[in-house]
Amino acid sequence: MSLSQSTPSSLSSAVLPSRILLSALGLATAAGGYLADWNETHVFNPRWPAHAKFHNGQTMSTGLGLGLLTWYYTWRSTNSGTPTGLLDNLLTATLLSSLYWATQLSAILYPGTKWVDDEFKESHGEPQKRGAPVLLGLSWAAFGVGWYRLMQ
Repeated sequence: MSLSQSTPSSLSSAVLPSRILLSALGLATAAGGYLADWNETHVFNPRWPAHAKFHNGQTMSTGLGLGLLTWYYTWRSTNSGTPTGLLDNLLTATLLSSLYWATQLSAILYPGTKWVDDEFKESHGEPQKRGAPVLLGLSWAAFGVGWYRLMQ
């Protein structure tokens, strides 16, 4: 079936793998900050100044917002009746999903930053250093799968 003969139902099933992956990434983006930071290493760390905790809260809320928007654009029915519209939705969802992980990777470039505080390095490792590139890559892999399936 060519793209011009595609029905909204066949288009939707073509991008289902992308939607499932982007949904999982949206969940990881929305919940990840809370799961990783609502503990003694961040929110309840008595050595953290109040303003550092403020920015940690901002980051967690940003992840929640980006994750919810990823879900919205992944599954919205508006603009999904054509391959171009579906690709636009998937691209928007991919950009939103990617933003959190790309900014997490860029954070190490600022003066005085570390992947993790020295006191927690042995027990917690450096999860952002390993996880963010994988999640960023999965975001774009999801878009690539959707693009490929729609272009067949």
